[in-house]
Amino acid sequence: MFAKFKYDQIPLSLIRLDDRNPRIVTATKLPTEEAILEYFFEHESLEAFLKKIASEGRNRGAERPYLVKSGKEYVVIEGNTRIAAYKLLTGLLIPPPEYADAVPHIPTPMKESLLSVECSIAPSRDALLPIMASAHFGTGDKSKWGYLGSRKAVYDEWKSGRSIAQLAIAFDRKQPIIKDLLVEYELYLSALLLDWTADEKAALVDPGVEFNPPVRFLQTSGHKNLTGIALDRVNTKIDFQEPDSLAKFKHLVRKLVVSPEKGLGATASYNEVFNDFKPLPEPAAPPTEDKAGPNPGGTAPSSTDQGTGSSGQDKPATEPQAVGPKLKPGALFGYAVTSNNQVLVQLMSEAKDLNTQKFPGAGTALMRAIMEGILKHIIDDQGANPANKMLSLEDALGIAASKSITLPADDKKILQEFRKSHLDYVNLSSHATSIPNYLRLKSVRDCVDQFVKRNV
Repeated sequence: MFAKFKYDQIPLSLIRLDDRNPRIVTATKLPTEEAILEYFFEHESLEAFLKKIASEGRNRGAERPYLVKSGKEYVVIEGNTRIAAYKLLTGLLIPPPEYADAVPHIPTPMKESLLSVECSIAPSRDALLPIMASAHFGTGDKSKWGYLGSRKAVYDEWKSGRSIAQLAIAFDRKQPIIKDLLVEYELYLSALLLDWTADEKAALVDPGVEFNPPVRFLQTSGHKNLTGIALDRVNTKIDFQEPDSLAKFKHLVRKLVVSPEKGLGATASYNEVFNDFKPLPEPAAPPTEDKAGPNPGGTAPSSTDQGTGSSGQDKPATEPQAVGPKLKPGALFGYAVTSNNQVLVQLMSEAKDLNTQKFPGAGTALMRAIMEGILKHIIDDQGANPANKMLSLEDALGIAASKSITLPADDKKILQEFRKSHLDYVNLSSHATSIPNYLRLKSVRDCVDQFVKRNV
């Protein structure tokens, strides 16, 4: 197994941290080494490890991280925390501001000794997977990846393009077990995409969180039909089959994971978990269409949409609701366009009719176009693009955040949150770099709902 492995002293500056490290349990990859450091401080006791190395020195017997070649550099597959600590102690990486005082000062000779690391260099990541799985699968002490880490390790390799059969060989697990691990991690990712308070989200993103109870609950006979949630192992996905399935899922996760109630667990009955669940209201009958049909070409809203009578005098309008019984399943928005912008008229017409639950890719592209269209309309209306340059969504968000655009504070906050939490998703999904996800799209929609309502 180790015949093709090499052992060498590698300059610390050539070693990068691994963004696919199974100990990093997040909905999306951490984009930078700085982000990985922050995660290690918060979840992997990096501060204590730094102090241990500073006081005791490097443990050469336990050192020898496993690396793989990546261009002219190396990626550390096993030993990320140790390499992160060395980089911080030698100044090759700067800690996040809130942990600036957590890095102890060490003598210059010690710094110099850490700048070169004795490593095992594997021929490929594939060659390391069986070794890592054998050492870390399961739950237990710190050497284990834990429940989520084990599943994330399989999930990351699957997302990189490996087949179920290849994963079964790589991790030395039977194919049905591999499918179970993938579906269970998909369920966890679905939970992360729901709307939570800051404290609830903090509990859920803790890599040591006990997420097994809701999985086992949904595997219990009869619970699939009662919740409308199916763990689809054939297609390795979660199937939310009923209108209130997402609401039930959130209720289940809250009671068994986020704020677990004493006495409730994986073996609880459906009635014990859902005795206080409030069902969604029954949908009302859809409104009847005008017999004359829609406005030809969909070029402008009707007089009813604009809130004016036949005389042209203003009268109170009945404002469409973004969510509620009149909105079609999976539709993004139901707001009438009040601006004289035919692009927005077309986009919002599609937003009322497209079932994004069935077509999340089309829905994500439509969401991106709506945000870009609204921002460009605002920018043009306020004369903030005098050179009439072509603006990308990123450009438009930057201008909207500047002093050249006047917007209510709430709208500015929404745009800031959209840029921080959702811009990467809509860009990557719209450009066929990431798989579109309905729950993720729903999170975007909820974020920008009121901004769209006020500005469309």
